Amino acid sequence: MFSLLLIAICFLFNSCSGPEPASKITDISDIKAEIDVFQRLTDENNNSISVILYDKKGKKFGNDSVKISVNGKKAEYKVMPYMYYSKLYHYRAEKVPPIKGNYEIQIQLANGKKLFLARIPSLPQSSSKNIIYEKEAPLNRDFSIQWSGLRDVNVLYLSKSVQVKNRDENNVETFIEKAADTIKIGPDGNYTLKKENFSNPGERLSIASFEFTAEKTGTLNPKLIKGSTAKISGSHEERVSFK
Repeated sequence: MFSLLLIAICFLFNSCSGPEPASKITDISDIKAEIDVFQRLTDENNNSISVILYDKKGKKFGNDSVKISVNGKKAEYKVMPYMYYSKLYHYRAEKVPPIKGNYEIQIQLANGKKLFLARIPSLPQSSSKNIIYEKEAPLNRDFSIQWSGLRDVNVLYLSKSVQVKNRDENNVETFIEKAADTIKIGPDGNYTLKKENFSNPGERLSIASFEFTAEKTGTLNPKLIKGSTAKISGSHEERVSFK
């Protein structure tokens, strides 16, 4: 019992403790970075950039003495609640116009060193009007969705919500979200859902969600710790109701 209590106390201490002192980080080779950019595919200036920094031991670090900038715009250092007892320590910037088709991220360490962190290409704009489908579809025939001109879109995430009858109460129905399918696609194409897959014993398809996503990676400072990442994504989301 005592050992379980000790483990719980250690977990709470580690979850609630703050990041490592930024003054201990003196060179880019001491850093692992996770950089994520989300950009609207209809407006490249509608974006958000998140940067999380780790030391060699995998401990998050950062504060106002370490500065991150994106295309010259300072990112704010934020501490946010995350998953019950944990906190998320990260740098965040929003609505940063790309320069020459890129987001360039720089870091200034507590000792004053200014260094290149990453360069990530912006995503080209496209229109959801190029996605053609019925917004309400019958269950008695195949469903098809077509798209064209979705530049750099390379992944389709397909998720389904099914209506399930309660075995104990015939008048009660619940909805269950199925795990999403990941489908590799190009900027032009089509996809068909077969009517034979709309229903199973005790359940039927209610809603299908299509997330047409563009995903790219950027160029990192080669001196960063192995496992560092720089990614950008954006998507068009469409929903279909089945009757």
